[in-house]
Amino acid sequence: MDLKQYTERKPSLAFIIGCIINYNFHSFKKFLIYIFHYCGFLNLREIKASDFSDIEIINILTQIHPEKIDKKVLYSLTDLSKNTFNKHFKDFFIKNAFIGKRKFTLYQTYVILNEWQGKGKWSMPKSVKKQEIAEIINSGNYKKLATEFNLIKDNYKNKDKFSPKEVKELLIHIGFNDSVEEEILLKNEKFNNYSLYAFGIIMIIKVLEKSTTYNTVYRKSLK
Repeated sequence: MDLKQYTERKPSLAFIIGCIINYNFHSFKKFLIYIFHYCGFLNLREIKASDFSDIEIINILTQIHPEKIDKKVLYSLTDLSKNTFNKHFKDFFIKNAFIGKRKFTLYQTYVILNEWQGKGKWSMPKSVKKQEIAEIINSGNYKKLATEFNLIKDNYKNKDKFSPKEVKELLIHIGFNDSVEEEILLKNEKFNNYSLYAFGIIMIIKVLEKSTTYNTVYRKSLK
């Protein structure tokens, strides 16, 4: 999908902010698809929204925001030290040939965060402390938490922070998925709001910047 096919249509910032304020899409992905359709980056009259893959949406975002993401940003997002982060992702980075990389494309960043999040809804990317899990799930009973965690993980004792993926696996194991406890620990709703307003507005500004560039090129080609 090449953004050079961009049409002369240029959405107003007011329109896009209006979409954000009156957000009623089932997912952030569908919100992006709708905005990209309005901008002319894709055509929902030809292809249904449900037929667009994550990779295709990431491809559009990458062309809008080609700058690579510094690895330090991932440390900050996950709230892990450099050593802890590298230890957690060691096998995954080897498998995906990410070892030694200091910057990642938007798609590579998505792949890493998707592994960090695991299946299901995305939550706040910050790691969850063992203490917080124990307090919410077992009223501070570390021994009981250790028993449950050891049934699904081998290295529980060596960890103080857990990824959203690991927390989801624990909650499913003890039957607490889709619960109040899950929302408290993972903050799914908070992530949805943050991603919508923060990430959404940043990307929209990029879209508008790109549209101005393409319109300038388009008009020059007509002269």
